[in-house]
Amino acid sequence: MKHRTLSIIFALILTTVLFTACAAQDNSKKLTDSGITVTYPAGMDVQAKEVMQVMKTSAAPSLDVHRRIVAFLSDPDKMATEIADLFAAPEKQDETAARLRGYRDRSRALVQCFSNVRLLKKTDAVATEGIDAGLVQVRYNKDNDEFKMAVELKNITEDALKRTYFPVLVNPDGSIRSEAKLDEIVLEFLGAGQALIIAPVHETITYIIIEQLKLYQPFTRWFNEGVSGWVTRYIVTRTDSKLAGLAQQVLNVSDQSKQFRDKVNLYAWPQKAYQNIQPPAFDPALEAAHTHYAIELIDTLLGKNGAQNLPKIMIEINYNTAADTQLICDVIKKVTGKDAFAALMDYVPADIKKGADSGEAPKLIAEAEKLTKEKKWNEAADKLRRALQMNPNDVNARLNLAWLEREVDRNVDAELQVFLVSSLLKKGDYSFKLFATSIEGNYILGRLAILMGNLEYARKFLEPVLALNPDHKGAKRALAAIDALEKGPGAGTSSN
Repeated sequence: MKHRTLSIIFALILTTVLFTACAAQDNSKKLTDSGITVTYPAGMDVQAKEVMQVMKTSAAPSLDVHRRIVAFLSDPDKMATEIADLFAAPEKQDETAARLRGYRDRSRALVQCFSNVRLLKKTDAVATEGIDAGLVQVRYNKDNDEFKMAVELKNITEDALKRTYFPVLVNPDGSIRSEAKLDEIVLEFLGAGQALIIAPVHETITYIIIEQLKLYQPFTRWFNEGVSGWVTRYIVTRTDSKLAGLAQQVLNVSDQSKQFRDKVNLYAWPQKAYQNIQPPAFDPALEAAHTHYAIELIDTLLGKNGAQNLPKIMIEINYNTAADTQLICDVIKKVTGKDAFAALMDYVPADIKKGADSGEAPKLIAEAEKLTKEKKWNEAADKLRRALQMNPNDVNARLNLAWLEREVDRNVDAELQVFLVSSLLKKGDYSFKLFATSIEGNYILGRLAILMGNLEYARKFLEPVLALNPDHKGAKRALAAIDALEKGPGAGTSSN
């Protein structure tokens, strides 16, 4: 009897809870416009209209882009098959499809989230210490009265997707929390611009070339970027002819890029990992011009039968970490009969090409060595930079430039040069020597030894640096790194 009574009481409680929930749901109101729905409690009509206006302005255009991404990537398996065939790498089809599917599902999640907005009372969110909005999770920190939002865009389940919405909090005084930043928050997640539609294909192709096919020599970026852009344009056009114009607009040489034609040097264009992307060293417009002209070069080399020629080229170089510019050019010539190296050199500034042909680079290096002995660091560095535009693989010139960059406090550039030198040394045999003995020269050699995995030599170079300059921060950090590497995993942990 006792159990029966408890069951009746439980049933009554459950019924009451469900009735209350339904009543609350019935009391909510909706405002729909431009594919966006704002759900809100009674009495928040003014706030709902304000939020809708912000969402229409900031979110609606980007939501349309993400809906188009979902439609464009509706058959990732078919698209992945075509991409894998172009790379003569059928074994990469599943990985390609998985990445494309991930981008599609990400856009699905963003559309679900930002097209379904709910106004919630801040007091309710505080009481529950956050909000469970499906893929959107909000946590409340009472110490600083702040909410932290996270959106899960990788592990997406259908159940979580259905429950997903974008929560907007309303303060007790009726003001909208973070109203001034609402549009920024939305655009941070959604992004903006029609180019986003084809970006998942381009990024997937780039990933396959670099991470899966292992083609990443320091100065073969002209090939990586050119092929990525060419394949993207080819796939986009075949998948949806309506997007052909967009692909051409994004990937073909633009009017702005034409203004940089005489500054483009595809031959000496380093991979992203070796670039200083901080201004003023980095110019986005010049970078875009390099990308556009790399695609134009590949288009010229592949010719009208590009879809047949590219797989023949790729089958010769896939998984070949030694595939440098010379090897790639040789393979292209073998397949197409075209002089790829000569075509590449057409995308080098006229004065640089003339200097390379006339043997100017060795003379510049000799002049730099002389200037170094006179401690004219900046002038010597300028000579070496010009020489490296003519012969980017010159390890000796690059290593000397690295320590000269240290002498003039361009430490980021110096570190990138050492990183680049270590990559070149791992892929071939080179000889080098510093122009002069110096503290910074020793430091650079120590950093290089660490990158090459020779910790014993690294110590021999770095310890004299600290002996001569006990306050040398770089040497201190480098020796600390050596200590950690020598101790192995778990270094610095204590059993106490």
